[in-house]
Amino acid sequence: MTKAAIVLVLATLASGCGWFSDDRGFFVNRSDDYIDAREAPRLIIPEDLGETLEDPFPIPPVPAQENARFYPGRAPLPDAIYANDNRDAIRIQRLGGRIWLVVPEPPTTVWPKIKQFLAENGVGVASERPGRGRITTEWLSTENESYRDVVRTLLKDVKSTAAEGGRDRLLLQVEQGLREATSEVHMRHQADAAEGLASDAPAGLDQLTSGLAEAERRLLNELGAYIAARVTEQTVSMVAQEIAGQAKSELARDDVGQPIMRLFLDEERAWATLSQALANAGVEVLETDRQSRVHHVRIPDEVLLGEEKPGFFRRLFSSRGGDAPEVLLRLNKEKNGQYALSVRDRAGQSVPVEFAQQVLVLVREYSA
Repeated sequence: MTKAAIVLVLATLASGCGWFSDDRGFFVNRSDDYIDAREAPRLIIPEDLGETLEDPFPIPPVPAQENARFYPGRAPLPDAIYANDNRDAIRIQRLGGRIWLVVPEPPTTVWPKIKQFLAENGVGVASERPGRGRITTEWLSTENESYRDVVRTLLKDVKSTAAEGGRDRLLLQVEQGLREATSEVHMRHQADAAEGLASDAPAGLDQLTSGLAEAERRLLNELGAYIAARVTEQTVSMVAQEIAGQAKSELARDDVGQPIMRLFLDEERAWATLSQALANAGVEVLETDRQSRVHHVRIPDEVLLGEEKPGFFRRLFSSRGGDAPEVLLRLNKEKNGQYALSVRDRAGQSVPVEFAQQVLVLVREYSA
């Protein structure tokens, strides 16, 4: 065999190896296809079919894996699942003068239950905007009449105590919760004296004046009890899939590849959310600096992993010394006004990526 032939054979073999191992050759390597997986477009139903065609088994949205690109050699492990006695309970939360209902269900199942609650109490819906998660009821009259439904009876009782009169309406807004597959329900009561006010605040109901705060609290309590009683009914609203409210939290990476959690909240609620999450998770807070938005905490292994695998995360810090890791949780204000939670060691340096990811997941899961 001549030298030219040998060179040709070697070149062919070299190119053949790549041809056999890439995504265009005979043997396709699909080990990293999950990284580029995308949801297929929604099926377009011809207009002449009307609305009679419905999916009997709708699939709820699947959250995207934001950090897939940082695990090119292997599929990323699923986030840890944390739980406590109150994590899956329906409850009312307060912050200052704000009050809202937290439901451990996605908006697609909460939306139809709210509408059913209104329908069973004879409360008509004047307008609904699923893309904004907004429902506005019709004006209700409670004067000189006898009612048996919960809504009017409660409104009449609160108004008699406050010496208020006139008609009433309710504005409800369904938003995504801080944790995945959770929802927040916000409510505003308006009296007919405020009929000229906008009922469609662009950034949420906090911009609207509350007519009767006590009525909102009691009605949210009744709504929560109603949803809890129907917890086994998982009717999914296709319309509610259009709820466009941005998620209130997002796990991502900063410019240098360190895990962060963005909180799409104002500073007051972002700080309160972090403090509440640490308390719920049983994390030891050593020091707090509200002005700098920093929590200095100690996180033992059992908080992250329980008693089954002691020492795993502690070994990540073995080169730094110490027993239970002490870290700084800092809320950093970004240019767009959002807040990003980062995890650093006591010297302000980066911590192992796996550890930072677990801490942020812990905070998110215990945030509500």
